[in-house]
Amino acid sequence: MPILSAPKADNWVDRGEPCEPVLARILAHYFDRRDQVDAAWNAEHAAAIRGLVEAGGTEVHVAAYLYRVLRDLGQPAPPRGRITAIALWHAAKAALVRDFAERVLAGEVPRPVATSDSLSHWLAARLLTPEELKVFDRDDAEMSPYADTD
Repeated sequence: MPILSAPKADNWVDRGEPCEPVLARILAHYFDRRDQVDAAWNAEHAAAIRGLVEAGGTEVHVAAYLYRVLRDLGQPAPPRGRITAIALWHAAKAALVRDFAERVLAGEVPRPVATSDSLSHWLAARLLTPEELKVFDRDDAEMSPYADTD
């Protein structure tokens, strides 16, 4: 089975390491929380940012998260907030993409299956009542170019 990571690779992504330690180091620098007593705080926010990116958040969402944390701490925003958010997003996304690609290669992600159902019918089946769906299906069959026209 092919894999993307190798234990002796030059960087954390290619070694298959998690992104949280990298995110925590970026956060430690940005918030100036480099002491060992801040490790748990950095790790907590690193996990939150990873989750935010995993849920589809953009670097704009990460920047908003950073500014909310600053506001909660009562601190002014240091320079390079947007650049820091971009760095955090890219680090998290690189790990997530790598992890997903390895799951695909391992056969853990099923291939998508095409459906013969049209998008309009799929939507109608989920939005209409059973009675409305019957009318929709009847009207759809009558308007079909393959319907019998005597």
